Amino acid sequence: MKRCMTAIPLLLALGCTALQPSNLPAGCSFQFYMPEAATIQVLGDWNEWGGLTSAGGMLDPSSGSMILGSDGFWTLIVDLPRGRYRYAFLVDGTDLVADPLNPFGASFRGLPVSVRVIGD
Repeated sequence: MKRCMTAIPLLLALGCTALQPSNLPAGCSFQFYMPEAATIQVLGDWNEWGGLTSAGGMLDPSSGSMILGSDGFWTLIVDLPRGRYRYAFLVDGTDLVADPLNPFGASFRGLPVSVRVIGD
């Protein structure tokens, strides 16, 4: 897979499909290129949007936390059962960013987010 090194954030979702089912094992490895960010989290239906949709409605700063590599890519592997999931990336606790490489979208609280389907 070719990595594009640019100043704008790039997300590469690996090991999962957009809206087309696959025969891959359940789970996704997410990568997001933004070396200047202090934190990036993957928020989605599977983790109650980082706690935002849970009973308390508070963001958990550790939910979906990605790890920054020396190459500037943030990475997280999410083990998900088969299903359809909305997701987005929370940059520095303030900016919710849809996957710019995924043409399949939805919304969460009126904001654009992305959709992934895992399984057959």
